[in-house]
Amino acid sequence: MDIQDENTLLKRAIKQILKPLMRFLIHKQITLPALLELIKSAYVEVAEKEFSLDGKAPTDSRINLLTGVHRKDVKRLRDQEDEQIPSERLSVHSLMLATWMAESPYADNNAPQPLPVAGESSFESLADMYTRQNIRATSILENWLELGWVQKDEQNNVHLNLEALQDNQLGEDQLYFFSQNLADHLATSTSNLINNTKQFERAVFYNQLTPKSIKSLQQSSKKKAMAVLTELNKEALKMQKQDKKSDEAKHRFRFGSYFYTDADHE
Repeated sequence: MDIQDENTLLKRAIKQILKPLMRFLIHKQITLPALLELIKSAYVEVAEKEFSLDGKAPTDSRINLLTGVHRKDVKRLRDQEDEQIPSERLSVHSLMLATWMAESPYADNNAPQPLPVAGESSFESLADMYTRQNIRATSILENWLELGWVQKDEQNNVHLNLEALQDNQLGEDQLYFFSQNLADHLATSTSNLINNTKQFERAVFYNQLTPKSIKSLQQSSKKKAMAVLTELNKEALKMQKQDKKSDEAKHRFRFGSYFYTDADHE
């Protein structure tokens, strides 16, 4: 394949990747000028952090050469302060949920157990493990009750609602994982293309199915994927508690699953 053919195929692939994002952006009324500013910013940030020479940050001119972003824009964007997502609060949610679904006494055989509000092995003790009492457990509980993530029974025990947790995440959390999950999936694909690495990426695809079959496959895939994710969560949580004492504990991983059907758009 010559360079021209490769560029044609690459542009076609990029357009295909962008279409679902464009649908989302139009739905959210984010127009092309706003998107172009984000693209410029992303170009500059990647060039600055990943294309240094001899360990030195690239100049504005070099970033302009690498990205095609005008030097005035490069300087302006580099001078701007990064807007950071408050990941600390998000990680509290994630760690609490991971522990509740995997670790005794909060879980039994990978099944989250009902918890008393306060006391030993309670929702409060679970929260205190990760908030260090900077955030009140009652505030988290009120928030989760409002979202439907948890429910209380007649004995005032707190039950984790896994279905609601998947379908009705907090908006900020949902957007956080939207960006993180898709970015890591794309990073896997591009790394395999650029570096010829062998990071795992597989999917099952069929295109002549009835709505009844789609529904059956959707239910089956959800059940099987949740079983794998629950078991892997338990394994990873145990390893992290062991590894975090090591100076080498600075790497992350993400394993996810998804189910897509065009039947939802017909």
